[in-house]
Amino acid sequence: MYFSQKTILLLIVGFVVSTATVFGQSPSNLKASTVEGEEVGADSQVSVKQITEESKDEKVYWVEDKGRTTLRSTFATKKDTPAEQWAFANETRKNGKLKKAESRMAYLFNRWPNSKEAPWAARARADMLFERKEWKDAFSAYQYLIDNYSGRMLDYDSALARQYEIAVKLMNKKRMRWLFGGYRAPEYAVEYFEQVNRNGPQWARAPEAQFMVGKCNQEAKEYELAISAYAVLGYRYPDSEFAEEGGWQQIQCLIKLRKEYPNSPEILDRTLTSTTVFLSTFPGSEHKTEIIQLRNSLYEVKAGRVFDEAAFYAKVPKEPEAAIIYYEKMIEEYPKSELVPEAEKRIAKLKEIMAMPVQARTAKAPHARPLPFTKGPEHAEN
Repeated sequence: MYFSQKTILLLIVGFVVSTATVFGQSPSNLKASTVEGEEVGADSQVSVKQITEESKDEKVYWVEDKGRTTLRSTFATKKDTPAEQWAFANETRKNGKLKKAESRMAYLFNRWPNSKEAPWAARARADMLFERKEWKDAFSAYQYLIDNYSGRMLDYDSALARQYEIAVKLMNKKRMRWLFGGYRAPEYAVEYFEQVNRNGPQWARAPEAQFMVGKCNQEAKEYELAISAYAVLGYRYPDSEFAEEGGWQQIQCLIKLRKEYPNSPEILDRTLTSTTVFLSTFPGSEHKTEIIQLRNSLYEVKAGRVFDEAAFYAKVPKEPEAAIIYYEKMIEEYPKSELVPEAEKRIAKLKEIMAMPVQARTAKAPHARPLPFTKGPEHAEN
């Protein structure tokens, strides 16, 4: 493709003009600043500063923070700057029109998300939703504040405190009050307490929030989830005032599970392990006597299971040795069991039987009366 010299010259001039326009300067000013910079030996920073000074009175391109708008705010009264919108929304709030004020605050941080008034508006909106008892919306509003303005908030802990308070209200809320006074569903509050812990794991009330996670699951009869939550509490916050109560409630959940699954050896072992850890961690606990009694009863349960296995083999005519092994195992593993004297008696008896000849110690099977395979005359068919 062929271009004339005139065309090429016009293209160069157009490029220079467009470049100067971006920096807010005319071509003549650009040339003057460049020449001046060369004369004084200035670097690029000086040139930019000169360009800025010379373009104050001219039209300059600025990036405007427009944010986003919502359908709800399309026909609402709006102001031109975030400061004006903040004052306007505050005036509406002072007049008691919380719903309108909440909408105007939302328009502010959506329209100007990077303005200094944006975190103020987000906090004010969350507080107004809290005042209106819109618990779930208020929790979400505080979460929006934490997610977007955590570094610009004035009081981070107060937002966490409000979220915690909302979670407690949701935990105690009664549903379907028209049906026999309603019912509680604490399991719905679990996710809110967990979110509070994620927002502030080092918060002063974080151990309490973690404890409430376990309590909600426990009241909902989700015992395994409650046990896990209490275990996390003891691991993360071992020095908190809720650690001991969390350990005790963990044992209570295991007791509930033992009632549901009385023959489960796994739950039995877990209960014994939990009581051992509790006594070693909190030796001066007020629950110490109850736990010792519980451990004694579980001790007898485990000894009884070995004793029952030995009794089973004792009933087998040709397995007295196996029965003796199990009785001795029970005595060795559970020497303080109440079944030890009885086990010793049975061992002595079994050893006496083993000293007898094989035929003498084997009981004779009773002879069964033979069944008639033919019919007698009295049963003959007519």
